[in-house]
Amino acid sequence: MFRFFAALFLLMLACSSKAHEVIDHLGNHVIVPESPQRIVSLQDWTLTVMAHELGAPLIASTGRVSPKGGLYIRGGSELFDMNFEKIDLAFIHGKPDLERVLALKPDLILSPAGDYAQLYDNLTLIAPTLMVKTDAGIPMLKLYAEVAQWLNRQQRFDELLQQYQRRVKKLREQLSSDDKTYVVILVNPRDGTIQVLRNYGVLTTVLNDLRMQPLPVASQAFGNADRMTISPELLESIDADYVFTTWLPEKGENQQSIHQDIETIAPGALQFLKAARNQHLISLPRNEVFSPSFKGLDIMLNTMTSMIKPQQ
Repeated sequence: MFRFFAALFLLMLACSSKAHEVIDHLGNHVIVPESPQRIVSLQDWTLTVMAHELGAPLIASTGRVSPKGGLYIRGGSELFDMNFEKIDLAFIHGKPDLERVLALKPDLILSPAGDYAQLYDNLTLIAPTLMVKTDAGIPMLKLYAEVAQWLNRQQRFDELLQQYQRRVKKLREQLSSDDKTYVVILVNPRDGTIQVLRNYGVLTTVLNDLRMQPLPVASQAFGNADRMTISPELLESIDADYVFTTWLPEKGENQQSIHQDIETIAPGALQFLKAARNQHLISLPRNEVFSPSFKGLDIMLNTMTSMIKPQQ
């Protein structure tokens, strides 16, 4: 019965609107409405954030349960004050509910390939579905540009990109950052390890566009991976001018707790690292500087404006 009504809805959709073909990240040839009006996103922190910022007609998104039991949209809540009073809940992250998605009557579904590729056939019975590799190391702005093109929102993306590029150009002219090195890390106090990251959304996009230099260790991730794990004994290998890390408020973390975690797994690190000594050990809210958004790029540019000394 589900398949029958889903197929009937899809047939009615195809007959009632103009459409164009898109080849998604899994190689699927998808017939997408020229101007979709009822988009459902199945990943909050990437697809929901991008669709919302582009002004696409997003009617529902996946969400998450906070430690206090409420629902929130990771990235969307922090960046744009999105909530489930403004759009519908598709389902809880990691707990797909296709009957609920069907009831929303979408005319386009955006889905992360890494999470729900196995559901593709069923999702396409509900509406045209684009599978997006949100976690495959695709540079942030390249990924964003592709999604904008698929949603027929290229003009809005170009406007936002030009505004960002103007800010970057102006900041590069004001700041001396070409010879500054950086590294991005995540600290795990539970197992006493440090992850070194090569690409990290908004954060590394801004640093690279400002022509700061990643430490060689950050360019030597295992194979094609974007991260590698090191032990605290190798801390001296990440002694960059700037060390960046992030924290998650929903896990009870804050800026200071991340610094404490570093000191816990590597006693004396805050005295050893030149970034820490120079107050350039920078911990930022993860959902603001990882989700692909121009709002996040602005936040990161503001951070760097305040941290890097102007040229004399």
